[in-house]
Amino acid sequence: FKETVAVVTNPAIDREREIEHFSTRTLLGRRPLPDGLGGGRVEELLLPIVLEEDQGLAEAFGTLTLAEVKERFQTHTLVPQFTVEEGLLLGLRRLEEEAVRAVEEGAEVLILSDREAFQGGVWIDIGLAVAAVNRALMKRDAEGVALRRRTSILVHSGGVRNLHDIAFLLGLGAEAVAPWLLEEKARALEGRKGVANALEALRKGLEKVISTMGIHELRGYGKIFSALGLKPELADYFGTRNFLGSETGGYGFLELERTLLEREGFLRAEKVLPAKDFRFNPRIYKAAQEVASGQAPYSHFQEKVRSLERESPVAARQLLEVRFPERSEVSPEEVDLSVGGHSLPFLISAMSFGSQGEASFRAYVEAAKRLNMLCINGEGGEIPDMLGKYTHWRGQQVASGRFGVHAYMLNSASVIEIKIGQGAKPGEGGHLPGKKVSAKVAAARNAVPGVDLISPSNNHDLYSIEDLAQLIEELKTVNPKALVSVKVPVIPGIGTIAVGIAKAGADVITLSGFEGGTGAARLHALKYAGLPVELGVRRAHRALVRAGLRDKVEIWADGGLKTAYDVLRMVLLGADRVGMATMAMVAIGCTICRGCQLDTCHVGITTQIETVEEALAHGLKRFVPQDLDRAVEHLTRFFEAKGEALRELVAALGARSLRELRGRVDLLYQRDHLEELDLSYFFLPVEEPEWLKDTSAHVLRKPLNQLTRTITEVVMGAYGEGSRKLVFQEGPVNSTDRALGAHLAGEIARRRLYGKGFDAEVELRFDAGSVAGNGLAAFNLEGMKVVVEGGAQDGVAKSAFGGTVAILKGRNPYGAYVDGSVGKSFAYGAIGGLLIVEGVADSRFCIRLSGADVILGGEPERPLRDELGNLAARAQAKGFAFEYMTRGRALVLGDPGPWICSGMTGGRVYLRHWPEMGLTEEAMRRRLAKGAKVAVKPLDLRGIEDVRELLSAYIRVLKEAKREEKAARLEKLLLDPAQHFRMVEPVSQQVEQGVSTE
Repeated sequence: FKETVAVVTNPAIDREREIEHFSTRTLLGRRPLPDGLGGGRVEELLLPIVLEEDQGLAEAFGTLTLAEVKERFQTHTLVPQFTVEEGLLLGLRRLEEEAVRAVEEGAEVLILSDREAFQGGVWIDIGLAVAAVNRALMKRDAEGVALRRRTSILVHSGGVRNLHDIAFLLGLGAEAVAPWLLEEKARALEGRKGVANALEALRKGLEKVISTMGIHELRGYGKIFSALGLKPELADYFGTRNFLGSETGGYGFLELERTLLEREGFLRAEKVLPAKDFRFNPRIYKAAQEVASGQAPYSHFQEKVRSLERESPVAARQLLEVRFPERSEVSPEEVDLSVGGHSLPFLISAMSFGSQGEASFRAYVEAAKRLNMLCINGEGGEIPDMLGKYTHWRGQQVASGRFGVHAYMLNSASVIEIKIGQGAKPGEGGHLPGKKVSAKVAAARNAVPGVDLISPSNNHDLYSIEDLAQLIEELKTVNPKALVSVKVPVIPGIGTIAVGIAKAGADVITLSGFEGGTGAARLHALKYAGLPVELGVRRAHRALVRAGLRDKVEIWADGGLKTAYDVLRMVLLGADRVGMATMAMVAIGCTICRGCQLDTCHVGITTQIETVEEALAHGLKRFVPQDLDRAVEHLTRFFEAKGEALRELVAALGARSLRELRGRVDLLYQRDHLEELDLSYFFLPVEEPEWLKDTSAHVLRKPLNQLTRTITEVVMGAYGEGSRKLVFQEGPVNSTDRALGAHLAGEIARRRLYGKGFDAEVELRFDAGSVAGNGLAAFNLEGMKVVVEGGAQDGVAKSAFGGTVAILKGRNPYGAYVDGSVGKSFAYGAIGGLLIVEGVADSRFCIRLSGADVILGGEPERPLRDELGNLAARAQAKGFAFEYMTRGRALVLGDPGPWICSGMTGGRVYLRHWPEMGLTEEAMRRRLAKGAKVAVKPLDLRGIEDVRELLSAYIRVLKEAKREEKAARLEKLLLDPAQHFRMVEPVSQQVEQGVSTE
């Protein structure tokens, strides 16, 4: 079973930084009906883990011991076992009947206990037992009420080994779990402390699991997982989505019974060898390095992989064989592998500078250039001297952290990839500990050396498919020539999601399978979340063909793919290009030790250590620095050889281009294991809709965001005539006028990047009554000033690199100044510039602020009333302000709102101290998020200077807008900033310094 994660809509939530919003509560007992009748005794547990013993520890964690459950409730114990004589199905039926009978006789808690299951019988898989009992109790009683409401299920099992097992059982319907063997193991290792550590880890782990699905409450977590390879008879019992299983091929009751009998034999055996995991076989990677170094031909590597696939297949795609004709008239030299202006259909998947050392990071893209293929940069920004150097071969990533994202970076790419999730750790963000943030990494990310850098779990300007369409349009506005890709993990609804992404305007859909090799990913995520890439490719391809959209987008696939044969399989299933990151690392020496998070990479790939001397100082016993030239040579040789092997395969099929083989599943067949998996879904044909053949006239509409393009034409026309101080003024604009200024920022960036230059100062003014649409002044640059009198919607000044943006109040017909407010995610990832809001700001104000100066000028009209609750409704910033801030300064003249500064690792926030309005230090601390590691302090000398500088800049803008009265009132605050303001700054490192999740 594989856990599902949120993609695009209802995105994942950051468990670490928004901890106060999570609950792992559960209820034991008899639940009342909606009208309040029919209830019984109910106990709330703060953690759904029941202990075998230690009442004091259970109380500390807000739970119970098994003995307490039996004392407080009428319980009945069910033993999940069957006898050899009756078999599994009859044993299940007996278990279901006993459960129904017990509840009808008044049992308030059913204890499914396998402690005695091996005595006089054979153990029934505890997940199946829970699913069966839960299903049987859906029977209604004489009053028409399901028996399930009359009882709770407590699983008392030694078969619960890890976090996934617990989440799985709770999702199947259990209210609580007592993992007795896990508890005994923890106690044997470290006594009471070991059990406490296990409970805390499981609590955090459960919060993490539900967070990836965008859920705050554990009780909202249902069957949010899917199965691979079950027969329908078994899948129906669990009530989950099931793939690659049928009546004739899959794992059913008979197969499960055999497994359970085999486990019974293990119990009696003297010694049982642990199962092998063939997914990371060292022989494969050694063979790949021999190819990269020129010691062996590519066929040596590919045949070794193919041999292992035949011996021990670990993925459905490894059972797919290509049906080659007996002979072909095409020679490999005739084959065209090109896709979209690139000679090879490979791409080196996203890896960031920071997770990678400098030599390896540079080597990937240099090799891609030599081979004319693509290399995607991760979300760590670009090394400054690389900007504009590799444009045709470079993809730049826009992810949740927005590190180093600005107009220059976005215009140094032919592809811009929006990362919503990746297969290795779907639904999760990441962090780079301060010790890996060297001066060079900080320069690429526009951060401060030594400061922790945290990526949120989701993009905070993406909460719906409409938001995705807006972000895609903004990126195409700032760089009209780039393709926009959207990277998502493979989950059950990936076909529908792919159609939505295509309709949102993406050019590429990158499907990331769960077998992705991110060395820094949690083992839980690697093993239990997401689905295989081959399933995602086929489902997305079929859905796009049926929707008539297949030729509008490319499909890229990644996640555990290694060989040219893998690439051919993916293309035949429907992919256009195939991404590989682990294999690129292997080509330059990676030994798959899976310790990338530790900054101790002994081959110099995933560490910022560059010399043997530095390595010795860090305590490394062995270290081989990366050599850039050698790394480029190895990468070039490896991918070139892969290309030649692919040409041979395509030629053997009688095709002259790879493109003509896309989606040709008629050339695939299932080699073996026909009784264990049914891959017939892969071979189902798909046809385009009839309406696609309609040749009647198409309806044409004016382009989106035309005003932002018109601004560029007018400004550049005047610049060409010699003007160097330019003011573009427009009457009231409305919400349909989006990304105003972004197109101009992109044009200026390209001129500066590629030698044309641009040295004018430009001001864009939008008159009173304006409410500018989403993305106003996105990617703003130095030399640009944007002033709106009225207001603006979401995403104002996101990823700004410089210049000035001022959202001021506009004068209404009655002479009053009103509005001056902005929507969500103001200054998201802003790196530089002066950014001003005179009114109020919606949620996520200044999220991931990365160096800009920001003033929020809204002030309370009456004293705070925190006792009323719902603080955000009356605040000037509506919640979650300054999350993940790494650099920059912010000045807030009013109520900053609740849950502020979580994940803040750098920069300073200056808050108004105004006791008469209730803005006291105590009120400030109440507004800090539970996960915030910051302190509220009096101003120091630097703080006094910062406040004077920021407030003076705001006053200057007000005076320019003829707001003399307000400016004069605020000038009084300049006399004694220390009295009127307090500062908030981080107190320490935010994350464990020995662990990186990038």
